[in-house]
Amino acid sequence: MNKYTGRTGGFTGSPRAVRLPMTVAALSLLCGAASTTAADFEAPPEQSPAALLPSNMVAGKNFSIVDPVQDDGLMHRYVIDSRFGRFEAYGRSNLEIRVHEVAALTELASTSDIKLVANGVEQGVGNQVHTVIGVATNPIGTVTGIPKGIAHLFSGVGAQGQEALAQGRRLVKASGDSGSSQEADKTADAAKEFAAQYFGLTHTEMRWYKKLGVDPYTDNVALRNAIRSNARVEAAASFGMRFAGLPQLPGIGLMERASDAIYNENPAAVRARARKILSGYGLSPTEIETWQNSKALSPTRQVLLLAAAEALTGVEGRGELFRHALGLTSNAEAEVYLQSVALLLQVHRTQPLSAILPGLRLPTARRADGRIVVCGAFESVYWTEDVATGEAQVRQSLPAGVSSPELWVTGSVSERARSELQQRGWELHEFVSGPVAKTTQD
Repeated sequence: MNKYTGRTGGFTGSPRAVRLPMTVAALSLLCGAASTTAADFEAPPEQSPAALLPSNMVAGKNFSIVDPVQDDGLMHRYVIDSRFGRFEAYGRSNLEIRVHEVAALTELASTSDIKLVANGVEQGVGNQVHTVIGVATNPIGTVTGIPKGIAHLFSGVGAQGQEALAQGRRLVKASGDSGSSQEADKTADAAKEFAAQYFGLTHTEMRWYKKLGVDPYTDNVALRNAIRSNARVEAAASFGMRFAGLPQLPGIGLMERASDAIYNENPAAVRARARKILSGYGLSPTEIETWQNSKALSPTRQVLLLAAAEALTGVEGRGELFRHALGLTSNAEAEVYLQSVALLLQVHRTQPLSAILPGLRLPTARRADGRIVVCGAFESVYWTEDVATGEAQVRQSLPAGVSSPELWVTGSVSERARSELQQRGWELHEFVSGPVAKTTQD
C-alpha cells in the first residue's frame, strides 16, 4: 500500500484522478430502471500469487500462498498453506498480518520446546480452520460473491441501510433510557462476553506477544495457544529474528503511542480513558458501552481507531467514525473498515477535510469547498452484481444534491468498473501499489 511521505501531501504512489460527469441516464441506472442480466457484469479473473505479490510473500519458511488467488469483485482472497495449518486472508493487508503470524509461529518452534509448541499449534489449527478463520473443506473453491459482512459497509441509514444497521441500533438507545434494568443487564452481559474473549492475558504472555511483534488480541487460535503454552514455562530467553511489529494504519504517525497502550497499559485503564475521549466526541453513554463491547472491535482495533480520530484534529464530526463502527459484524468487515479510515487520513493529508458525514458506513467526509469524499479500502475492483448493488446503496445514502463525489480506493479498478462509475458521476482516485503510479484526468 502506498505510504504518506510527510511532505505537502506526497505519497510513494500517486492517485489516478478521473473527473466523471453525472448524467440523467446514470441516475436512471442508479435507481434500477434498467434491467440487467449476468452478461451485464464482470467475472473477476483468478490470478497467480506471483502476479500479485512480492516473492517474499508468495512463499517463505514454512508457508506458501495457494495458487490461484480468487477475487470477489472488491478484494483478493488468499489462502496460506503452512506447516501450522491453512489460513484465509481477506485482502493484502490481512495477508501481511497472517504471514507475519506464521513467522512468529516459526520462531516459537525454533526457539522453544518443539513438542510443547507442536501440541499447542495442533490444538489451535483444528479450531481455527473450522471456526475463527472459516477456511472451508475446499478452501480454494469458487468465490460466489462479496462476504455478507463486507456488503454491510455499503449500507447507509436510509431505506437501503436500515437492515444492515438494525443490530447495532437496537443496542443504542438514548442516554435517558440507560437506567432501565433490562438494558443494564444487556450491557453487563456484553461487557462480560467482551472480557471473556479478549482479557485475561498474563504479563508473561503479553511479553511474548511484544517480543514477537504480533497483536495480543489476534484471532489466530494456533498462535494464541502456542504463546500460552510457551509462556507457562518461559522456554526461551531471547529471539534471533527481528519482527516488523504490529501492522500500522498508514499515515497516522502515532504507532509508538498506540503500541504502548496495547502492550503495556492495563486494559481497564485504556477503556476508562477511551470513555472520556468518546464522550468528548459526543457519543452517548449507551453508544460508548456498545462500541467498547463490540466483539468485532478488539482492544487493538479500538486503540487504532481512537488514534485515527485523534489524527483528524480540527475535523468536525469525528464521533461518526465510532458510530459507523457500531454495527460491524465480522473480523473481515472490521479490518476493511479500519483500513478505509486509514485511507481517509491519507486523503486528509492531501487536502484537509472539514467534517465527517453521518449516514454512511464507509468513511465519508466533506471538504472545505463542499466536495464529498468516500473512502473504501478495496484493492481489486471489478463490476460485479454485488459491486453494482453496493454502489447504488452508497449513492442513495449521500446527501441530496451531491454532484461528482470523490471515490477513493486503495488498489486498482478494472476498465469496465471505471466506465460504470464514470456513468454514475464518480471522480475516481486509485492508489495503485508499486514504485510508480500515474495521474490522469478526463
